[in-house]
Amino acid sequence: MVSLLLIAKDKKFLLLKRTDNGHKFSGYWGLPGGSVEKDETPLDAVIREVKEEIGLDIPNVKLLNTYKYPHGVINVYVYNSTDFDPTKIVLNDEHTEWKMCTYSEIYHMKNIIPTTIAYTAEFLSNPNF
Repeated sequence: MVSLLLIAKDKKFLLLKRTDNGHKFSGYWGLPGGSVEKDETPLDAVIREVKEEIGLDIPNVKLLNTYKYPHGVINVYVYNSTDFDPTKIVLNDEHTEWKMCTYSEIYHMKNIIPTTIAYTAEFLSNPNF
């Protein structure tokens, strides 16, 4: 099981570029997050992973959706706030860069994890966010 966080601010989304380490999707852009550890809830996992990956505590996240794939389950949470300050990001060694992108920019990226496009589209089409 995996938990990801879609961070939105002013109709832009935070993307992280994965380190080119030979793992699946290395060198690709995607959302912060990662595996849910034993005895951890998906929400606890996303909060921990975001703290590890970008060095920030992100409060008040809401579940966007739970996606079931043949390879496992992915919980996607949302933090939608004008208070998010990307200049305070401190990346760990799992990522080499970060940037804030519009949906159009994400949609046209060549090295994007494909599900990132679907998750941002669902967020934009959901009136509850």
